[in-house]
Amino acid sequence: MAEQAHSGVDRPVGRRQAAVVVIVRSVGGSVVLVEGAGGPSLPAAAVRPGEDPRSAASRVLAESSLPVPPGRILALDYLPVAVAAGEAITFVYDGGTYDGGELAAGAGGQAVFLPVEQAEAVLDSAQSAQLAAGLRAHELLTVVELRNGQVLRTAQPRVPERELAPQVWEPEPAGGSKGTVGSGV
Repeated sequence: MAEQAHSGVDRPVGRRQAAVVVIVRSVGGSVVLVEGAGGPSLPAAAVRPGEDPRSAASRVLAESSLPVPPGRILALDYLPVAVAAGEAITFVYDGGTYDGGELAAGAGGQAVFLPVEQAEAVLDSAQSAQLAAGLRAHELLTVVELRNGQVLRTAQPRVPERELAPQVWEPEPAGGSKGTVGSGV
């Protein structure tokens, strides 16, 4: 059977890469960074083919020896990638708040606990922006949307009062006959 041509609707033109970052906080207000070859970073990894982002976040925590499950999504960061006309989306998950000593022992010494300001200073610009957005989303119980690390202003500064939809049917007259469409049609 000949292969049928597909439109861009069901097969994307570029390749979409996905990554996960997990923000784990300590009771004292620090955030957990893991030591890697490139220096300290938030626990993170690429999403493997066939793997969903939440499973990837669980894998990141397990590989980091952090005994915590991922919580809710705090932020999404969309990054256009020049290579192969693709794009990347990073899912930022809540890793919860834990006692620092217990978590350090579980991480086998790989975990570094830094106050947020210090963590933002040592992280690369993308992870620093993701950390700030994730902590803000956690505080506001919302999800923050980023593009290239910049927060998108998706909400109106002042939400107008909600107006009810106009009534479609006129009320029935006292005689019991059916109402008509409000537009007179």
